[in-house]
Amino acid sequence: MLNITTIKRQNVGKVVNYYADSADDYYAKDGSAMQWHGQGAEVLGLSGTVEQRRFAELLDGRIDQQTHLRRTKPSEARKERLGYDLTFSAPKGVSLQALVHGDEKIIAAHDKAVAAAVREAEMLAAARYTAKGKTSVERTNKLVVATFRHETSREVDPDLHTHAFVLNMTQRHNGEWRALVNDGIVHSLSHLGNVYKAELAKELERQGFLLRYDRNGTFDLAHFTDHQIHEFSGRRNQIDAQLAAWGLDRETATPSQRDRAAMQTRERKTAIDRDNVRAAWQARAKELGIDFHSREWAGVGKDGVGKDGAEKDGLGKDDVSADGRNRSRTRAPQIEKPLEYHADQTVRFAIRSLTERQAIVTGEALLAVALKHGYGRLSASDIRAAIDRAKDGGHLIKEDTLYRSMNPARRDGKDAKAALGGPALTREQWIAELMTGNRTREQAKAMVDSGIAKGRLQDTGTRYTTHIAQRRERDILALERAGRLRIEARLTAQQIDAYLATRTRTDERPGLNVEQARAVARIADTTNQFMAVPGFAGVGKSYMMKSAKELLEEHGYHVSALAPYGSQKKALEESGIETRTLQSFLKAKNKKLDGNTVVFIDEAGVIPARQMLETMKVIEATGARAVFLGDTAQTKAIEAGKPFEQLLAAGMQSTEIRTIQRQKHPELLKAVELAAVGKAAASLAHITRVREVKDSNQRYSAIVQAYAGLAPAERTETLVITGTNHSRKEINDGIQRALGLKGTGIEYTLLDRLDTTRAERRHSKYYEKGAIIIPERDYRSGLKRGEQYTVLDTGPGNRLTVRGADGAVLTVSPAQTTQLSVYKPERTELAVGDQIKITRNDKDRDLANGDRFTVKEIREKEIIVEGGGRRITLDADQAMYASLAYASTVHSAQGLTCDKALINLETRSLTTAKDVYYVAVSRARYEAEIFTDDGKRLPAAVSREADKTAALEISQLQRHVEKEHGKNGQALDGPKAPKQKEQGGPDMAMGV
Repeated sequence: MLNITTIKRQNVGKVVNYYADSADDYYAKDGSAMQWHGQGAEVLGLSGTVEQRRFAELLDGRIDQQTHLRRTKPSEARKERLGYDLTFSAPKGVSLQALVHGDEKIIAAHDKAVAAAVREAEMLAAARYTAKGKTSVERTNKLVVATFRHETSREVDPDLHTHAFVLNMTQRHNGEWRALVNDGIVHSLSHLGNVYKAELAKELERQGFLLRYDRNGTFDLAHFTDHQIHEFSGRRNQIDAQLAAWGLDRETATPSQRDRAAMQTRERKTAIDRDNVRAAWQARAKELGIDFHSREWAGVGKDGVGKDGAEKDGLGKDDVSADGRNRSRTRAPQIEKPLEYHADQTVRFAIRSLTERQAIVTGEALLAVALKHGYGRLSASDIRAAIDRAKDGGHLIKEDTLYRSMNPARRDGKDAKAALGGPALTREQWIAELMTGNRTREQAKAMVDSGIAKGRLQDTGTRYTTHIAQRRERDILALERAGRLRIEARLTAQQIDAYLATRTRTDERPGLNVEQARAVARIADTTNQFMAVPGFAGVGKSYMMKSAKELLEEHGYHVSALAPYGSQKKALEESGIETRTLQSFLKAKNKKLDGNTVVFIDEAGVIPARQMLETMKVIEATGARAVFLGDTAQTKAIEAGKPFEQLLAAGMQSTEIRTIQRQKHPELLKAVELAAVGKAAASLAHITRVREVKDSNQRYSAIVQAYAGLAPAERTETLVITGTNHSRKEINDGIQRALGLKGTGIEYTLLDRLDTTRAERRHSKYYEKGAIIIPERDYRSGLKRGEQYTVLDTGPGNRLTVRGADGAVLTVSPAQTTQLSVYKPERTELAVGDQIKITRNDKDRDLANGDRFTVKEIREKEIIVEGGGRRITLDADQAMYASLAYASTVHSAQGLTCDKALINLETRSLTTAKDVYYVAVSRARYEAEIFTDDGKRLPAAVSREADKTAALEISQLQRHVEKEHGKNGQALDGPKAPKQKEQGGPDMAMGV
């Protein structure tokens, strides 16, 4: 709903006439289509209708007769940025109601929403200036904006949209006009779009319209059907067709790819007769059966009634629509709760949803999620006030603001992110840094405050955590500390030495190396209830564990293991260790633990804080012992927290294994060793081969050819690893085609899990039509555990209408059926010879998520697969939990080993980071070949830190500040904040 285009001087000839074209639109007769906005415009005496001559003068930088603003060098005049076109587009149904039916109140609502977004953008306005050799940035809060409302798309469909042209100028507090620093606006497009949508939804609901929301944060009028919307969306369909030709859709495409698709399908606008066009629209609307007077939900959901006797809107206790309103029409009217209540509830939803994945959340993310969830009722100011209340009430803990200095060498404004350098420090830490020599605290404080005010120190953004998250992490650390010296060791040093004497590696026999033997000894003689054996990927932790099990069981212990994933569980079972998945262990009534049990917990680095605390509580209560095995450098848990890393940092007993044994080629071994210790950029020099292929489709094709060109035996020992699900699907499809299997099989429906949080699954708007839900237990509504239900509709109200495999239609409340898994069905061809993997655990059939098989027979209603010495029949009469397995994401590949790895690393994707790179290259024994879009950017991309956080990081920072400065502000003994050597120290960083 919001796009940005930079307008340069070379385009100036077309600009004025193009925007003024709105003057002839059907609903522009009153002059409201072209309006001035912004405090900068007020300063210039501009208000009301935009006059073309004055607009052209300002484009040229002619502010008045004495002031002519130049925003670039004369030699680069054609590239001078005249302004930025922010285009706000209403949803299609809103356009139809406004323009075809003629509802001018909706046009007014759209204009009001655009104005709200422009006011929000104005809060980001800034100017850069230099005085005495020091570059500063001043917040001006003044924009000059001309809005031009248009009514048609290039396909002459109804398309209510406004070009908010932000002129490249702003006025400083001293009255001087300067070019606009646009970084804040450019980096806040998503937020500005949300502000527009929030205000528009709020106005539409006030007018009595029912809105249909979806999981992507968009909405439309609910009385239009999908078919009616589609038939009036010629321009959107063109862009979608172009994306589809590239193997993309609106969800998988990047913003630049969507813009490129729009440009390549763009046709020249032609002169049209507005009256004739509107008449044609109305005739088409009549053919499509559009009822513009309806305010009812259009879809199967309007008639649904659950078997459990739920009311028509499927609302139960605490069950309200996504915007917080109770929409039931069949129950007695209820007292409307105040706006603050709904805002508080919406912010709590955002906190729950975000902190499920991250212990620390940014203020930007919190505002975005809450704003989307509150569409129809709440504005950005409502959300900000609720966030402040959550902070004041103790529900949120706000981190002290951190500031990073502007790099003096990069203050040209061309790359705002590159201009920021050095560590991020609090205001107090910066003051401490500047208290050098004879400089007093007051002098240092004045310098820091001046640096903040003038933009030489820029804040890195607000971050929050919760008391719940911090308490969970404190409890984890407290349990480990309480378990120290709690256990009485049974084995003597002589017994341990006697065992190791027969198991230690010598020149004549294989066995435990020195590090592995030391780990076995510490496991046997520890007096701590919790300990760890951290180790790099491929160091032989599983072999060590097997040996420790043998020693412990010889002396009367019962040994078992826990693993986060089903595939890891199977690998441990194959080595002879009784293993359960962590999830099944926590759900089981009989934990099978006592004081005689030692539990090995594998891949501890991917266990989130929630599960870690539950597990440790059980072990502590039963008197059992736990040994954590894992690698802090590999990918972390999907859920919030990094407790394994915290436990090690807090001093939990550990014995490390560092000698890597997996890699058999010396250069690859060197690459993995460097990656293991965080030196990813240096590691690249030792990779078998790095190939740059800029175009994504050509790069996928190169990977496909590299894999298909291998001998069959080599392919079975080769992993293709990539970062995103989109690239995984493209590469899988390409390999299937290259192997000659495409067209020889049958299309089946396979299920791909949709990424949703528990908080989202309680609200119908975060589901989508056609999705498959799987209840994890039986419900009164008629849902049966493990059965598949197709989502037919996502409203009205907070309810889902679903159809079971037997054809029965049910209406259920997601707020009351919280234990659901959600999948997206995809039609995929499977042929004899295809490699597939299972995507959901099946305890009854001993199938684990990640199990790999080869297709041996295909039939219309079943598939026969073989792998690992097993022959399995999969029921193809319903959607299957399987996918092609030629390519895997990094998370799926963690724990696997192969001879050769083909790795796709896209430098601009956030899925490329230090931990992802390390996992990917460490899978291979002999060869690792990297395919990338940009060889020059690759070292920086693989050096990118993963953003996993711990809630206590915030309080630790605050304690550090208190310790360093004390109550009276005097510096105390203790660790200092790191010096900014790369910038010549704090004085240079501050521009002193």
